[in-house]
Amino acid sequence: MDRVVDMEKEPVVFINIFTVKPGRLEEFVALQRAYLEDSRGKVPGWRGSRLHRQLDGNRAIMVTTFDSIADHQRVHATDRFAEHAAKIRQLVDGVEPGYFALAKAVGEEAAGLPA
Repeated sequence: MDRVVDMEKEPVVFINIFTVKPGRLEEFVALQRAYLEDSRGKVPGWRGSRLHRQLDGNRAIMVTTFDSIADHQRVHATDRFAEHAAKIRQLVDGVEPGYFALAKAVGEEAAGLPA
């Protein structure tokens, strides 16, 4: 039986799919990695993120988990995030964002990928 997800009580996953401008993927990944490292311990409600890069193209996916949608929205309202977003906008042609909830997890540590 499937379970019903209560978005007020369970963590939320925010996924961004970035289409990066040609020739800018390395710069984009470096900028995102630095921002993530600098975010450790500074973002209330942030549980962690995974940045994935397309192996043979110009896209990247950021999968981020927060305690709540409100925590995610609070981060986006900060000057720190606005400065980072302005840098990212110069490197991308488009972004497809969305909130997701876990529907099913299989395998060790639910992902099976190295951190």
